[in-house]
Amino acid sequence: MGLDETTLQALLERWPVARLGTASRSGQPHLVPIVFCALDGVVYSPLDGKRKRPGRLQRFTNLAENPSATLLLDMYDADWQQLWWVRIDGEAQWSEPDEALARTVADRLLDKYPQYRSTELTFNREGYLRFSTTRVSFWSQSGSVTPLRQALGQAGR
Repeated sequence: MGLDETTLQALLERWPVARLGTASRSGQPHLVPIVFCALDGVVYSPLDGKRKRPGRLQRFTNLAENPSATLLLDMYDADWQQLWWVRIDGEAQWSEPDEALARTVADRLLDKYPQYRSTELTFNREGYLRFSTTRVSFWSQSGSVTPLRQALGQAGR
């Protein structure tokens, strides 16, 4: 079953978290939750002021070796008829900041995540993750996009 572009864009605008899947050169998988925003069909994720382990983050090491990546947005519910997931396959890279784009992305992130009013967005100086989509897959237990659309009415704000 497919997912229409309007629903996909609404999901990317409103859903609060995605899981970013990367793999090392040797194929070792790595999965982390990320915050994100979408702009002109590209997904951006900041390096922000939330606590991180010291040194280079594994996701960026992996992407330097293997740019193939996956974003997973999903919904679990005790009522399994409400289960759904959207997997977005593509290529991701660490991008150096372009001042105008960085400001636009920062504004989107501030609109989506009010927490950034008190947590530093460092990508204005250091860069950000840029994810370009090559394929979108959708599944729901009900066989319909209805549970995802219903969840979008409840997600985010």
